[in-house]
Amino acid sequence: MGKKKMEDNQQLEEVKTLETEVKAFINAQPYWAKYLCSEILAGNDITDTAIDIAYSYLLERLSLKQETEKPELSISYNPNASDDYKENLSFDSLTNVEGVNALTENQTIELTNNLTIIYGANGAGKSGYVRLLKNVFYSKDKEDILPNINIDTGHKSKAATFNFSSEGTKIPLKYPDNIGNGIFNQFAVFDGDIGKKHLSVRNDFSFRPASLTLFNGFNAALEKLNGKLSSEIQSKSIANPFADDDIFQGESEIKTWLIQLSHNSKLEDLKAHLPYTEEEKAKKLQLDKEYDDLKVALAQKEKSLKELQTIKTQILARKKNLETLNLWFLQTQLNTVKEAITDCKTKEETARKEGVEKFKTDKIENVGTTEWKQFIQAAEKFALTQNGEEYPTLGDNCLLCQQAINDDAPKSLISSYWAYIKSVAEQEAKTANEKLVKFKDGYEKLDFNQFPETDTLTVWLQDKHETILTTLQEALKKQETLSETIVSNINDKKDVPQIEIQIDLSALDTISETVDKEIKAFEEDEQTKKLTELLKQKTYLAHKEKLETRYTDIEMLHKNLIWVNKANQFSKQSFKTQSTNTEKRLSKEYFNTDYINAFNAECEKLNGKFGIEIDARSSDAQSNRQLFLKGKDPSAILSEGEQKVIALADFIAETNITTINKGIILDDPVNSLDEERKSLIANRLISISETKQVIIFTHDLVFVSSLLNYAQDKSLSHECHWIENRNGSPGQVWLRNSPTYEKKYRNAEPVKKLYSESNKAECPPEQREFLVKSGFTALRTCYEVLVINDLFKNVVQRYNERVSVDSLSSVYFDEQLINELLESFAQCCRYMEGHTHSDKYAYIKPEPSNLNEEIQRYEALRSKIRRFKRK
Repeated sequence: MGKKKMEDNQQLEEVKTLETEVKAFINAQPYWAKYLCSEILAGNDITDTAIDIAYSYLLERLSLKQETEKPELSISYNPNASDDYKENLSFDSLTNVEGVNALTENQTIELTNNLTIIYGANGAGKSGYVRLLKNVFYSKDKEDILPNINIDTGHKSKAATFNFSSEGTKIPLKYPDNIGNGIFNQFAVFDGDIGKKHLSVRNDFSFRPASLTLFNGFNAALEKLNGKLSSEIQSKSIANPFADDDIFQGESEIKTWLIQLSHNSKLEDLKAHLPYTEEEKAKKLQLDKEYDDLKVALAQKEKSLKELQTIKTQILARKKNLETLNLWFLQTQLNTVKEAITDCKTKEETARKEGVEKFKTDKIENVGTTEWKQFIQAAEKFALTQNGEEYPTLGDNCLLCQQAINDDAPKSLISSYWAYIKSVAEQEAKTANEKLVKFKDGYEKLDFNQFPETDTLTVWLQDKHETILTTLQEALKKQETLSETIVSNINDKKDVPQIEIQIDLSALDTISETVDKEIKAFEEDEQTKKLTELLKQKTYLAHKEKLETRYTDIEMLHKNLIWVNKANQFSKQSFKTQSTNTEKRLSKEYFNTDYINAFNAECEKLNGKFGIEIDARSSDAQSNRQLFLKGKDPSAILSEGEQKVIALADFIAETNITTINKGIILDDPVNSLDEERKSLIANRLISISETKQVIIFTHDLVFVSSLLNYAQDKSLSHECHWIENRNGSPGQVWLRNSPTYEKKYRNAEPVKKLYSESNKAECPPEQREFLVKSGFTALRTCYEVLVINDLFKNVVQRYNERVSVDSLSSVYFDEQLINELLESFAQCCRYMEGHTHSDKYAYIKPEPSNLNEEIQRYEALRSKIRRFKRK
C-alpha cells in the first residue's frame, strides 16, 4: 500500500522541463498577459486585434473598465506553428541576380550538399555576392545593397532567385519578395565585418529553443500594448487650459486651485466658491468703477513710469554703441592701422622695383598705377577666353588694335605683363592693400550720430543733463574727425601716428542709477498699493463668474487626471523585468551551458584556446553572450589572426547548437592566418560539411588547395567555381573551375578544344582571337603542370603543403630539354591574353595555326621528357 502511494505521488509531481517552466511563468501572469502568452505559444501572430483584446483586459485589471466574464485560457505549445523551417533542406543554386552592385547578370552559382568553393581575386565580385547573401540569410552585419555606381541611369531593381530543395521538392524563393520565409533563417553568413561583431559587442543568439522566444515575443507585445495605453494616456493628458490667463485672467484663490489641479485635488474645495450670487455681481460692478477711477488718477504717474523705463532701456543700448566706437580708437587699434599702411607701402615699393620699372616708357604715361595694373589684369582674364589656348602666340591678333603679332617683341612684352601680375611681390602688395581697404570700410561705416536731435533719449538728456550730452557729442565729433584723418591716411598711404580718443561713459552710469531710483519710488507708491488690492478683489469675483460657467469642463478634466493616474500604475518595466529575469534563468539552465560547451570544443578544434571567458547573460528577454579575455575586449589584446580564430569559433558554435541551421557561408575566413592555421581551419570546415552545407568565398589558393585535399580524403561532394572581373564587369562565374584544377592540364586536350573552336570557318575574327589567346594561356598552364608532374615528379606541388620526398628518386634534369621547354613557354607568354608584350611582337596577332604549332611542340617535348629515365 505504501509503495503504490509513493508511485502515485511521483506521477502527480511534474518533472521540470523548459516547457513546464515556461508554462509556470505564464500561469503566474494576470489575465491580459496570460492571453498574450497563450497566443504566442500557439504560434499565432500578435495582430492589432489581439492587442486590442489584451488592452481591454488590461483596462479591467486597472479598474478603468467594468469587469467582464472571460473565457478559460488553454496554454499549449505548438513548436511547428507559423514557421517555414525544413528538416531536410539543401541550397541548390543562386540564379537571376540583378541590380546588385556591378555584378554581371545571368550568372549561376551551383552548390553541392557538402562543400562549395567560390574562388576569385580581389575585385572579382565576391563581395557583391556576399553582401547579397548577408541581406538574405542570417547575419550580424547586413549591408545596404548598392546599384551599379558606374552607370547614371537604367538601374535595375535588386533581385535574385534562391533555389532550395527538401524531400525531393524544389523550393525557389525570390529576393526580396519572399524575404520573410523562414528557410532563409536556416543559413548563416560569416565575414570579416561579422567577425568583429562576434568579438566586440554583446551578441544575441538567433538560433535558440523556440519556447525561449516566448519572452522576446511577449516583450514585443508588451511594447505594443504599452504604446496603445500611452496613446490613450496622451489623449487624456491635455494641458490644463484653466491654468492660463486666456480664461482666468489674473490671480485668485480659484486660479491657484486650478493651477495645482491634479488627480489628488478635492473637487469640493473648488465647488465651495460657488454659487456666484446677485450681491457679488453688484459688488463687482462697484469695485470695477472704483478701480477705474483710481486708475485714471494714477494714469499720469504710469505715463512717467513708462517714460523712465524707456529711457533706462535706451541708455543701456546707447552705452553699448559708444563702447563699440571706443574700440576703433584705442591706441592699439590706431597702431595696427599705421603698421598696415607702412607694410602696404613697403610691399608696393618692392613690387614696383621688381616689376614695374621695366615697363616704364616714354610712349605711355602712368605705368605702374592702380589703373594700369587693373588694365593688365583685365586683359589677362580676357586673353584666357581666346580659343581656349595660351595667348599670345605668333600669328595671334592684338586684343586692342586687332593687328597680327608677327614678331617676338610684342609677344614677349605681353607675356611679361602676365608674369608680373602673378609675381609674389605683386600678390603680397595686393594682399596688404586689401587689408587696408577693410580698415577703411570699417571706419567709413562708423555711426557718430548717436544723439539725433529728435531722438527720445537726446531730448530727455537735453532737458535733464544738457552738460553731459554736450560732452558726449563733442567727444563723438573728435572721434569722427580722427576717423576721417585715418581714412585719408589710408587713401594717401601716410603712416602718421595717431593718439587715441576715448569717450568717458561714467556719466551715463550715474544717470542710469538715478533713473533706477525714480522707477522704484513710483512702484512703491501707496495709491498703487490700493489699486493692487482693488484688482485682487475684482479678479476673485470675475473668477467666480467664470467658474460657474466652466465648472462642468473642469470636472471632466479632473476625471481624466484620475484615469491617467490609474493607467500610469501599469508598469511595463516590471512585467518586462520579470520576463527578462525568467528568460535569463531558463537560458542559463537549459541553453547557455550548451553554447559554452560548444564554444570551448570549437576553440579546441581550431587550436584557439587563448583563455577566452564567456559572459552568457541575457538582456531584454533575449539570450546573448559576450567574449572577454582577462576582462577586456579580445580585439584589443589578440592578434588579427587570433581574433579571426575566436570569432570563427563563436560563429560555428552558435550555428552548431541549433537544429534548424542547414548551412554556413564564409567569406575569406583565413585572412591574416599562417599556413598551419589555414590547414587546420580547412580541415574543420570539411568536417562540418559532412553534416551541413559549407559555402566558402576566398581568394587564397593555398586555402582552396587544403579544402580540396581534405574533401577528397573524405570522399565528400565538392565543387570549386571561379569568379572573375572581365573587362570591368565583376561577378562572372565559371562553374567547376579554379587555378588548382591541374589534372585536366596534364595533356593538351583543353588546348586542342580551344584550337578546334577557333579554327571553325564560322568563328568571327574577334572570337577567334580570344579563343587562340585563351589557348595559349591554357598551354602555358600545361607547361607549368609538366614541370611539376614530369620534371619534378610532384615532389612539391603548387598549392599543397605536403612534400613527397620519396619522389626525389624520379627527378631528372636535362639542360637541352629545359632550354627547349623555356623557349616554348616563352612563346606561350608572348601570345596569351593580358600579358605585357615587347614592342618587337606587339603587332603580331596570333592565329589558330600558331596555336596548333605550339600544341605539336608541347606534345613532342612532353614525350621526350617521359622517355628519359634517371641514369
